[in-house]
Order: sequence, then structure tokens, then C-alpha cells
Amino acid sequence: MKLPKNFNLKVVIFSLIALGFIALTFLVNPYFIIGAVVFMLLNQRELKGKKKS
Repeated sequence: MKLPKNFNLKVVIFSLIALGFIALTFLVNPYFIIGAVVFMLLNQRELKGKKKS
């Protein structure tokens, strides 16, 4: 399997962690949504930083 040239592993990992936090929000405690928001903001920062360079 060949990965695309612009594949960003960091963004994929952050997205999977955020999905885990969203699942925990529904299953355990609503306060886990804070973790999902943090990882969403980290993803946005990472993606915007890649476009500048």
C-alpha cells in the first residue's frame, strides 16, 4: 500500500484520539468533549502550518 505524498501521520493520530474522546463523551462522561476540542484545535494548527510552508 502506497501512501499519498502529502500524508500527515500526526493529523491522522490526532483525529483518531479525538474520535476516542467523542466516544468517551457519549459512553462515560460529557466532560470528555473538552479533550476532543483540544485535539481539533491541534489538528487545525498543524494543517494551517503545513499550508504556509
